This record gives sequence, C-alpha cells and structure tokens, in this order.
Amino acid sequence: MRMKVPWIYLCLSLFPLLAYGGQEEAVPLHAIPQEIINIANQVQPEAVFDRAQIETEEDGIEVYEILGKLPDGMRVEVDILKNGDIQEYELEFSETHVPGAVLKAIQKKLPGFQPSYIEASYSASGKVTRYEFEGTLGDQSIDIEVSASGRKIEVADN
Repeated sequence: MRMKVPWIYLCLSLFPLLAYGGQEEAVPLHAIPQEIINIANQVQPEAVFDRAQIETEEDGIEVYEILGKLPDGMRVEVDILKNGDIQEYELEFSETHVPGAVLKAIQKKLPGFQPSYIEASYSASGKVTRYEFEGTLGDQSIDIEVSASGRKIEVADN
C-alpha cells in the first residue's frame, strides 16, 4: 500500500536535509582526453564506457564523469579530476547488496521510501563512502544520499 504524503509536510520535514550539487554538461566521449579515459579503464577494466559529462562543481572545479556499463548490465561512472586524480567511482547496486543497517536507517528517517535505483560511491582506494538512492516517498520522487554507515541521510536536489 502506498502512503500519501501531503506536499507541504514533505517539504517542511525534508527541508533541513537538502543537498546542493554542481552543473553537468554531456560531452562526446571522444572529446575527453585519452589519459582520462585510460584512468577510467584502469579503475573499471570490465566496463564499456560510452558516454561522458563534465561537471562543474560549486567551487569551480571541473570533473570528468566517464559513464558506461559492466558486463552484467549494471551502470558504472568514474569521476576524474583534470589532473588525473580519481574523485570517486559509482556502481549500480541491487537492494540485496545494500547493508541492512543502511536500509533500516532509511526506513526510520523516511518511512515508506521505495527505491527504484541504487548506486554505491567508492573512494579512489575502493572504500564505499555513500549510497545514492532514487525512489518515491508517497507520491513524490526523491533522491537521497546515505553515508556508508547509514548515520547520515540527505535528500538531494533534483
């Protein structure tokens, strides 16, 4: 059964959790420097990369986002700074791979949230730093970011 949440309640209850991001621009993959593509291939050698974006963060830093799919069809994104440093990489996840503590924290903070897409974000060292969820809460579509421990939950800007 889907719970209906009045829009004003959703806005007021989630307002303190809002997160803000930068601007993204889709670019042809061939427009990305080859050394950046090589780094993405080193991070995820099984991936087939087919798209790219350049994100300009709020502080003006540009990040190359190299996107593709793994052999199992799951999406992958490798975010690389212009100097070649890996900012992070993100892998699509099924709900069964998300730690139970994270799922419980979401249901406690946002009862009734139903995820439709999940990805895990990894640091350059390969450690999960957070989970990102797209889904619905009542009749509203929302995106949330959850720390790897489940202790911090933020509603992202859409």
